[in-house]
Amino acid sequence: MRLLHITDLHLCADPAARLHGWNVEKAFTCVLDDALARYPDYDGLVLGGDLVDDESAAGYARLNKRLSALDRPVLAMAGNHDDPDLMSRLLTSAQVHRSITIAGYRLYALDSHQQNSEAGRVSGEALGRLDHDLRADTTSALIFIHHPPVVVESAWLDAIGLENADELIACLSAHPHVHAVVCGHVHQAVETGLGQIQCWSTPSTMRQFLPAAATFAEDSRRFPGYRLIETGSDGTLSTTVVRVPTASVCG
Repeated sequence: MRLLHITDLHLCADPAARLHGWNVEKAFTCVLDDALARYPDYDGLVLGGDLVDDESAAGYARLNKRLSALDRPVLAMAGNHDDPDLMSRLLTSAQVHRSITIAGYRLYALDSHQQNSEAGRVSGEALGRLDHDLRADTTSALIFIHHPPVVVESAWLDAIGLENADELIACLSAHPHVHAVVCGHVHQAVETGLGQIQCWSTPSTMRQFLPAAATFAEDSRRFPGYRLIETGSDGTLSTTVVRVPTASVCG
């Protein structure tokens, strides 16, 4: 299995729009094109949230057009900079907040969006449904969510993380076939764990945030990127962060 995790696109209605100095459309295109060229045999794509920064129909429609040209399954979830309802209606070429099976793994996309909040929360209803589904299907599972359920050691980001992380961790810990949680939101690569469950965050396709910063700070030393998740011949999971030079579309 080879999965591509691409997150925090922050697209806008205008394809030429610049956000925080970045032409976000071109930056996303650079990252996606690199992933498709480097791993043409990938099995699926996961979009980790904050897909359209201005929550515009035009932004989602244009993203959907790009996804429709892919011939692989796409899973997507909302971030704090998204409109979950609009996503569900307009991203017809993706499975939004659902689960899919790829190469012997069940992939679950959770909705952690909260209206008018940078922080995230998974509803009690969604947690109950996840617990039910994990009990009913013991296929090896990967959980995808926008907000990390772990501390990333950046105080300002941890303050807007997943508010009910303990509830999600308790749910997942009851199911030994859950192997990893994969997140976005923090615009940096973090690799840690939740007991026996691995937890990874993926860089944004545009600006990066400085690790271990107490207050907001950008990391100008690191390029945007994406995460490859794959299984070896023995079934074990491994992951690689790939950085993509995009200096021509920022600053």
